[in-house]
Amino acid sequence: MPDALTAASWALAPHTAAKLDILGAYLRAWFPILSRGRNFDRIIYIDGFAGPGRYQHGEDGSPIVALKAALGALNGQVQLPFEFHFVERRRRMVAALNANIAHLREHRIIPSSVEIYVHGGLLFEDAYQQHIRPRLLARPRAPAFALVDPFGWTGLPMQILTDLMKRPSTEVLVNFMFEEINRFLNHPDQHDNFDELFACPDWRQGYELAGATRKKFIHDLYRDQLHRAAGARYVRSFEMRNARNVSDYFLYFASNNRLGLAKMKEAMWKVDPGGGYSFSDATSFDQAVLFQPEPDRRELRRLIARRFAGRRATVNQVELFVLEDTPFHAQHYRKVLAAMEGDAGLTPINPPPTRRRGTYANPELVLEFK
Repeated sequence: MPDALTAASWALAPHTAAKLDILGAYLRAWFPILSRGRNFDRIIYIDGFAGPGRYQHGEDGSPIVALKAALGALNGQVQLPFEFHFVERRRRMVAALNANIAHLREHRIIPSSVEIYVHGGLLFEDAYQQHIRPRLLARPRAPAFALVDPFGWTGLPMQILTDLMKRPSTEVLVNFMFEEINRFLNHPDQHDNFDELFACPDWRQGYELAGATRKKFIHDLYRDQLHRAAGARYVRSFEMRNARNVSDYFLYFASNNRLGLAKMKEAMWKVDPGGGYSFSDATSFDQAVLFQPEPDRRELRRLIARRFAGRRATVNQVELFVLEDTPFHAQHYRKVLAAMEGDAGLTPINPPPTRRRGTYANPELVLEFK
């Protein structure tokens, strides 16, 4: 049993474990990629609701997951310095988080060159304005990643996400607590909080809606505001449903970088939530796809066929469509193209004589779709 000072008093729930798996998988890819940026001078990581660092039985919380991902990148000879900002309002949790970080330092798991700032006793929005934003302004060439994972919906103004998305090479992962937001949407005391959350008054249109219609409205409004208000080019949302098939929350990933989008999709597809929970891509409710070990390639084929029917497109154009406009990622589409070529669903136009049938290594290969 871990020391009471270094662990939370609550157990790690299966859906939280899945969320942390996604975070770790993404950061293990993201940190090394950023280290190769010629114009970057450091990597900045922000956790807006950090918690104590460990759960009841010693499992790693989000701060430790992020620090260990950085350690893996440093062992891979990443040369850029790392800067971490952990925000935690509750004093007892701050003490536990500091103890966990000190333990990593003492055992040399995290080298002294990694800068760690714990902003204790502050709300995320206050810590951001007082401490984190000045650091970001002082390092305009530093890429940043922000995990915003509140227990409810307060303290998460769209204004902060807008400020972050103005920076180059910056991504955010937001835990949108749909169940709580839906329950309190009509509460008269929450108008100001929801105005800040959505950065518009349009959420009030959900008053008279119910059931799946209301869920889609709330989900789509927040997605669209990440595009419109925050200025994110790419937004993907992922729905977590519990064993009773009820939506718990949505994870929204926002980025202006295509490679970041690709790596987040790969991280999502690697996760096996277990415990009766399931993840699906919820960016478009008309294309909801459950994440599982093997993707539903029939659905991907349907999407590709519908988009390119009767047209010609390069392999690269198909890949961009799959990445940007479907729940699937780039590694899924080649088997689909091979199957379509096998049953005359598509025909390569003037392929080189050396090409093997069913291969699509050349991004400029032109395909004619039936």
